[in-house]
Amino acid sequence: MSRVWLFSLLLASGLVGAVGIDPTQPPTNLRPLAAEAGRVQAVLALQGILRGARGSRAVIDGAALRVGDEYAGARVLTIYPQSVLIEHQGQRQLLRLADPVMQPSR
Repeated sequence: MSRVWLFSLLLASGLVGAVGIDPTQPPTNLRPLAAEAGRVQAVLALQGILRGARGSRAVIDGAALRVGDEYAGARVLTIYPQSVLIEHQGQRQLLRLADPVMQPSR
């Protein structure tokens, strides 16, 4: 009897039906969107900056790009230590890395 009650409680709370949801992603209603010319378009996300002997690369939406490369209609202009300057449809935009969740102790 207690198992049936527990399962009913989990089902009512939505925990059982949440299969396939990525817990590392923000809720759908909090994801960034930009309105442009009456349509909704996803904003490019800077995921990381890689530095190596052959120069820096910016990881934008999973694509590793160098200065001058284009992705999704945007061209990489400059790669800074914590951000990347891109040009999209004639406008410049600065993509920034998210602040780290944990800060080093002093």
